[in-house]
Order: sequence, then C-alpha cells, then structure tokens
Amino acid sequence: MSVGAVPALRPIAAAPRAPVGRVRGFLASLRGRRLYQTYLRAIPLLWILGVLAPAGALALVKLARERWPRGAMINVIVWSWFAIGLSQACAAILNGVALGEYARGFANAFGFGVVGWIFGGLAIAAGAAHRLDDARSIRAVCWVGFYMLMLAGVAALGVAAHKRELYVWPTPAGMLLPKSPSVTFYTAALIYQTEETLGELSTRLVLFFPWAPALGLGALAVTFISLLERNLPWRLLGAGGGAVGVVFSWSRIAIAALVVVGAFYAFLRAPRFVKLAVVGAGLCGLFALPLAGIDPLAEVAQIQDDVNGARAGSSLARELIYQKSFEGFLASPLIGNGWIGESVHAKENLPIGSHSTIYGLLYTGGAPTFAAFVLAMAATLCALLWRCATMKAGDPRLAHAQAGLCLALCLALYCRYEALFNLTLPCVFLFVFIGAALARSPDAAPAARADDGRRALAPRPIRAPRALDLNAFASGDSNR
Repeated sequence: MSVGAVPALRPIAAAPRAPVGRVRGFLASLRGRRLYQTYLRAIPLLWILGVLAPAGALALVKLARERWPRGAMINVIVWSWFAIGLSQACAAILNGVALGEYARGFANAFGFGVVGWIFGGLAIAAGAAHRLDDARSIRAVCWVGFYMLMLAGVAALGVAAHKRELYVWPTPAGMLLPKSPSVTFYTAALIYQTEETLGELSTRLVLFFPWAPALGLGALAVTFISLLERNLPWRLLGAGGGAVGVVFSWSRIAIAALVVVGAFYAFLRAPRFVKLAVVGAGLCGLFALPLAGIDPLAEVAQIQDDVNGARAGSSLARELIYQKSFEGFLASPLIGNGWIGESVHAKENLPIGSHSTIYGLLYTGGAPTFAAFVLAMAATLCALLWRCATMKAGDPRLAHAQAGLCLALCLALYCRYEALFNLTLPCVFLFVFIGAALARSPDAAPAARADDGRRALAPRPIRAPRALDLNAFASGDSNR
C-alpha cells in the first residue's frame, strides 16, 4: 500500500458516532458528582416519565459502588440507618411465621418499609464519600428550587381555572405498571391536588414528591442548601422556590420547621455579639413573662391547639391512627405487627401504623426497631453537633455543617408526623447533603492518586541516550 492511500481512511475514522454510541458514552461518563448533578437537573424529565424514584435508587447504588466513605464516625451512622431496615425486616419475617403467613412476611421483608431505610443510609454514604456539597452540587439543588417556582406558577393558573387537581399527563411508567397506591404515589406527575380528610378540603402542591408533606420536607432541604449558593440570583431562585414549596404544600410541620429551624440557622450564622444579645434577651424575656402574668408553656400549648384547629379533620385522623398504633405496639412490643394494619376509618384510607415514624415503627417493628431509629437519629445529630462545635469560625465548611444540622433537625421534627422511610428517595438530596456535611476532610488524596496514575500512563517523548548525542560527542562532552 502506498503512503498516499492513508489519508483516504481519515473520513471513515473521523465519522461521527451513531446516536446509540453517543447515549452509551454519555451514560458511561456519568460518575460521581456529575451523576448526582445530572440527576438533580433532570428531575422534571424523570418526573414526567414516572421514573424519578427508580432513577434516584439506581444513582445511589452506583455512587455507593464507586466509592465508600472512610472513617469510623460516618460508617457508624450509615450502618445505624441500615440497622433500622434490618430490624424491620426481621419483624416482618417473625410476624409471618407467627401468623402462618410466610409469603406475606417474606414479601414485607423486602418492602419499602425496609428498603427505604437502606436507601437513606446509602444516600448519607454517597454524600460523604463523593463530597456532594461542592459548588456545582449546590447549584444543581438551586435548579430544583427554580423548577418548584415555575411549577407553582402553573399551579396558580390551574387553581384560577377552578381545577381540583392538575396532572402533567399520565406518565409512561404509570401506564405500564399495575395499578396500586405505591405506583400512584411514585409515578404520577401531579402538580397539585385537592385533598378531602373527614369532610375537610385543602388544595396542596405536590410536584416531584409522592404527597404534599413530602414536598414540604424536600422544599425545606432545597431552601437551606440553596442559602449556601454564592451567586445571589441563584440563591434567591433556589431558596425562594423552596420557601414557596414549603408554604403551598400547606404542611403545618413543614411551615413550623421553616420558622423554627430557620431562626436557629440564622442564630448559628450570626456574629458572636449578636448571639450573646439574643441569648440575653431570651433569658430576660423568660423572667419577665411570669411577672407580667403570662405563662410561656400555656401560650405554646395554645398555639399548638390553634394549629391543630386550622385543619381539624387531619389532626383528628392522625390522633386516631396514633392511638390505634400505640395499642397495637402494647399488644406486641417485641416484634411488632410486621406491617401496617387496617384503616381506622370506614371510608377514609387511614391505616394503623402510618403517618408517623415513631408510632409506625412501634407498631410494625416493635421496641427493637424503634430503638434502632432513635440510635440512628441521635448519632446523626450528635455527629453534626460535634462537627459544628469543633470547626473554627473561619472554616468554609462550617456553614455546610450548620446547614446539615438544620436538615437533621427537620427530620427529627418530621418523624412524629410522617413515615421517613417513604421520603428517603423523594428527598434524596436532603440525606446526601447530611452525609456530605459529615465528611471529615477534603478528599484530595484519591484525586491526587488518580492524577499520578494518569501521569504514569501518559505518553512521554523518546529521547536519545547521552552516549548517542552527536552534538555532545562532537564537543567532547559525551560524559555529562
């Protein structure tokens, strides 16, 4: 073959790859932080397709498989979250054996009441291992807040048109999968809906989440994480969208958490003299109120009664569930009842063991499962408090640890009113950020090792030995 025939091969070699090859190449490039950021930016598309929850699950598994966090503290926390699911699985199997319903017990051992806790631990592990609180990851969360803000505007138009609920369209996944409450929750592209609880109507945003209170928790996470964004317009978009999601979810616990935890976050970020002034004013107020004839505890109880009276039907339904759940726990305190029970109301779908992490775990998993949850929450809160207390004032990571502490406090407030295992995938960025806030130090060593490996494999120019350097030989300097 002549030398002139070689250029004829260049157009073939330079031909663009087929679309299938491009898609494969793009999917293969999704690793680490890029995978997580792409998932967050693609939330509207995944939501419309009805695959948002499965995509989040696959992303967590891939992130955990790529890298696992190092350090005793973070691993204790991750495995404590796993322990909740493992204890719940044992309770399901033991109840299946006790009732002679072996298939049902085994099936519930792999249900979302178990797997949800596993995904919570995986999210914390992935956030810590990949340090998913960098600037681009925070910006991706701001995008989620921006999506919430845009869809809230669409919801306002739907409400103005007197529509009781507004769907984007039936999602492909929802049409292919068999009809069930779980499929409806996790595959519906629902913007808002009008709920009826014991004759009480309320129109609430839902967006990318299974139900309105889940939006409240996710929007809280978007709000607090977006406050770390350095760019002011994006910070306002992210935090504003999150605040809109909290308010128009009409979740009372979410709104209360936004006020209370938000005030605590502002206190943490304030200068030292402001903190001292706030503490001093608070102590003076506690002494002054009784002198003025005001009982602070009575006022707090009155505020709680007013909040419960704002949606009396929902409060009554929850109290019925909590009462029956605790009675079921007393009947089987060691292994629980394995899974949620029948509805406490003839017409409403209000199953025993639902609508609360505390009462739900006591009813379904018994005292051991509830103890595992208390251990996991206590370990997470204590670790974040330790991180905040041991960091120096000028450390840029301090603000991240403070935001992670606020998110953990939101979880602690939510656990009485919502089942957290249902929220680990819809609110995956909340658990991921908590894990990132718990990361002990910047993970520069693996990157350095990777750079060293690339340098070792990089092609190097071929140099002739000094003994064969003709110029050096001619000058008589061949021994240099």
